[in-house]
Amino acid sequence: MDIGFHGGDYSGPNQESESLRDRDESSASYFFPTAESEKPNWKPVSMRWQYIAVLTMIALGFAGLQEYLCQLSMQREKTNKGIITFITPDEIPTWLFFTWKYVPTLVLVTYGVGWQITDYEVKRLEPYYQLSKEGGATAAESLNMDYLTFFSYLTPVKAIRHRQWAVLLSSIGYLLASSLVPVLQSASFNLEPRKEDRKEGEPKFVRIDAPWSRAVTAFLIVVALCGTALIFQLRRKSGLQSDPKGIAGVASMATKSHVLNDFHELDTAPNHVIHKRLQHRRYKLYRSCLWQGERVKTETAPPSRLENPHPRMLRLAAGILYIVCLLLFGGLIPALMFVPGANVVTEKLPWFLTLLATLIKLVWTTFDCDVRVIEPYYILSRRQAPGRTLTLDYTGTIPGWIIIKAALNGHILVSVVGLGAIMCEVLTVVVSSFNFNSGETFRSFWGSFALAEFILLSLSVIATLVYVYRRHPFLPRQPGTIASVLAFVHQSKMLDPDFTNTEELNSKEMTEWLERIGKTYGLGWFRGRDKQDHCGVDEEVLDSNYFHGKDRSGTRFTGREDDFNWEVY
Repeated sequence: MDIGFHGGDYSGPNQESESLRDRDESSASYFFPTAESEKPNWKPVSMRWQYIAVLTMIALGFAGLQEYLCQLSMQREKTNKGIITFITPDEIPTWLFFTWKYVPTLVLVTYGVGWQITDYEVKRLEPYYQLSKEGGATAAESLNMDYLTFFSYLTPVKAIRHRQWAVLLSSIGYLLASSLVPVLQSASFNLEPRKEDRKEGEPKFVRIDAPWSRAVTAFLIVVALCGTALIFQLRRKSGLQSDPKGIAGVASMATKSHVLNDFHELDTAPNHVIHKRLQHRRYKLYRSCLWQGERVKTETAPPSRLENPHPRMLRLAAGILYIVCLLLFGGLIPALMFVPGANVVTEKLPWFLTLLATLIKLVWTTFDCDVRVIEPYYILSRRQAPGRTLTLDYTGTIPGWIIIKAALNGHILVSVVGLGAIMCEVLTVVVSSFNFNSGETFRSFWGSFALAEFILLSLSVIATLVYVYRRHPFLPRQPGTIASVLAFVHQSKMLDPDFTNTEELNSKEMTEWLERIGKTYGLGWFRGRDKQDHCGVDEEVLDSNYFHGKDRSGTRFTGREDDFNWEVY
């Protein structure tokens, strides 16, 4: 059965094969299929038009509600009233006080999570949409593309550069809905008169600040427009028959073509070398298989240099800086609350603390995603991993559910990092109540203050645990792209027979199949199908573990070096 040795074994309508006998690298590829009559179009619920339409309608509803509150506040101000009128906060009913202080930010943060789910999936699956286009896509647009471990606030810039408009729309919608809108909304509520003008026994009024309110409304409309445009962008067909989860999802797509040939001698190569090798090749997703397209002659790859295989947020330097920022924020809150004169900051900038909490949340989102991405590889690096590890993929798991899912799988560190993501959402809600001009009861103030400090301390502890247990390199390169996964498996013995004819299995069926086989898997050095030493993911027993910076390829004498010809593979 073909596992990358014979690209033309695949039979089906519209098949066009090219000969490999012509050694001119600028010729057409080995196999480049024509258009499919019925292209598959699997996509997760969060990328379907119904889900995005609900997000769009909610944004418009929020915009209308915000404008209504603004108009109501202006009308009541004319009669010397407010949305809420009181003399002391204690006389406000508990439900009304909670609604004023916490519900608006809580609702908007929850809405942002809805956008986050869509944004995760759009970024994860965009490479497959590119591969399914007529004519395929270059490696830079598909196999080498990694949005998940990229900083979320820079994603729109990267999407514009590659003209991938679905990612641009989803990332803008997510960033506005989860970050900017809650910050602006927290600044739109004012308590009048201002603190220095208040007198004992006189009424106080909760009112809406019109300029801030109109900014909230405007950006919610922008979010709705992003959702509408995204619906049209996602009318494209994905080319997928099921969810391509984990290492197994990618490996099963590479067993019927010569695509694995492009990864010769890239076992321990860093990503920039892989990108250089693949940059002139086009690739296509056809019937759940990856195929090579036309290319021009590739340039010689630059010499490999040792690089940190961890995503940036999992590197110790970034970790120390982030933990210090968490602790500084924890110290800043009481300073602004209790130091005389320091509260002028929250007086002039009522949204300041909410903005800082939002930035912490955005960075933690990247941190969380990085931990999710590397977890399967960490398990494999410890050797003797069960077959379900190859289909393990936390990147598309819904926030909140990942806490339970990872805990049930015994992946406690992933679970607590997911819990930290929920804590970040709560932190944003809590600090929005620390407004110099807002009223607080004794219980609400100290409860919010204690909760904020507890969350920041907990985040610091969780981050420290991650860097203690995951800071050491256990991979030759970052694993976020399709190309990186293919480089890990291009000479794995497990491809035949474990992954033969599995390209149409969904994730659940693939997991059941691998568990039925009963093999265990690991990441390290092994003797590949070409009888040479390779580093990657394969069935046990491997020859040795992988140690970062040590390359043992070519150290074994096979007796076939003089007549070895890679092209036969």
